[in-house]
Amino acid sequence: MKKHALKLFASTLAALAATVSVAAAQAAAQPQGATIAIQNARVYTMSGADGGRLDNADVIIRDGVIAGVGQDLTAPEGATVINAQGRIVTPGIFASWSQIGLVELSLDEEANDSSTEDDYPLSAALDASDAFNPSSTLIAINRAGGVTRAVSAPDSGAKMFGGHGAIVDLSGRADSVMRDKAVQSVAMGAAGLGYNGGTRLGNWASLRDALDQALIYAANPSAYVMRPRQGGLAIGDLKALGPVAQGREPLVVAVNSVVDIRTLIKLKADYNLNVIILGGAQGHLIAREIAAANIPVLVNPIFNLPSQFEDLASTQTNAAKLNAAGVTIAFASSYAGTHNLRLLPQVAGNAVAHGLPYGAALAALTINPAKIYGVADRLGSLEIGKAADVVVWDGDPFETSTRPIAVLIDGRVTSLKNRQTMLRDRYNDLSKGDLPIAYRGAQ
Repeated sequence: MKKHALKLFASTLAALAATVSVAAAQAAAQPQGATIAIQNARVYTMSGADGGRLDNADVIIRDGVIAGVGQDLTAPEGATVINAQGRIVTPGIFASWSQIGLVELSLDEEANDSSTEDDYPLSAALDASDAFNPSSTLIAINRAGGVTRAVSAPDSGAKMFGGHGAIVDLSGRADSVMRDKAVQSVAMGAAGLGYNGGTRLGNWASLRDALDQALIYAANPSAYVMRPRQGGLAIGDLKALGPVAQGREPLVVAVNSVVDIRTLIKLKADYNLNVIILGGAQGHLIAREIAAANIPVLVNPIFNLPSQFEDLASTQTNAAKLNAAGVTIAFASSYAGTHNLRLLPQVAGNAVAHGLPYGAALAALTINPAKIYGVADRLGSLEIGKAADVVVWDGDPFETSTRPIAVLIDGRVTSLKNRQTMLRDRYNDLSKGDLPIAYRGAQ
């Protein structure tokens, strides 16, 4: 009896999902700028407490932006209606740190533009938008998991600075770069020891010197170029670091230990920088200090197995403790790395299991990254006038079995088809036939 009930529930759920999927497909066939009404949903707007939850609510989308959010809204005449049938609707997932579009195969040099060789002279001058590939197979895979926006940034690799990161959408369109030169990155802590004299003393001294030189260059480029120079950063790097040193471009700093985080807090005050912590494994120990310094943290909430001294106090309660202290957090997890950004909701679920409130976990996936990178006026929540990045889920987003039924980017219903679903469909039927499996349907 139980097995029969389970099968009946599964078949009913599949039928409901299919109904929503058909409506989404009809919406996708509409011309650009078409009006779409998502009705009867549990909507998390991210504009209030507990994620701004609204039950039995509707979302109206017109010309690529949110035109209405609330209960008992009337679908505009001619709108394509998606009946969510009580399912959860959220803003699209915003991946706060990745190399999406820069790396296809990690071990293939030709298919990996995430960093440069050790002896290459430039670092901060590298620009992700120069190599971002909107046709990467990883984009379609992660979009099908509900990821609509991401920061795509070079990995610092064997250099202190990584280079300019860009804010991109995962639509697959040629114009997917929303903002280039959106962020710079630098590796401190253990990650930076190899090229700064082997100590934290060298790390921070090198960073201060780079900021000083960038300010001097920005004040008078012609005079700086004319003066005798031996070693140091290339002119291209100094030019790239000017906006960082002036506080106009965010600097993502890879640090984990209490010592490094406190030094970063002091550095921010000394130079008036806009800094973001990447990692922050021991951040929970000084969460109030981080909050007081107004420094956001891109945290890995499932990291609790230290691999080096700076990680000794790592814990899966880090995200919850940082949030409780008032730190703005977003998720950046090696588990849900560039190839698997679609697993970020599962990472968020682990954070909830270790004390992070549900609404705060949703915020760390949506509105918080938008705030951290200065684009919250357009992204991260379902509010009138904002870009219509919307996901309709077939269950709770934090459950491992949940999948999106519909994903919209700028009001366009996107395809959920990707290399993985095509492989699934190709080999779903293993029966013998006239042609090998790989060639069936090719004619």
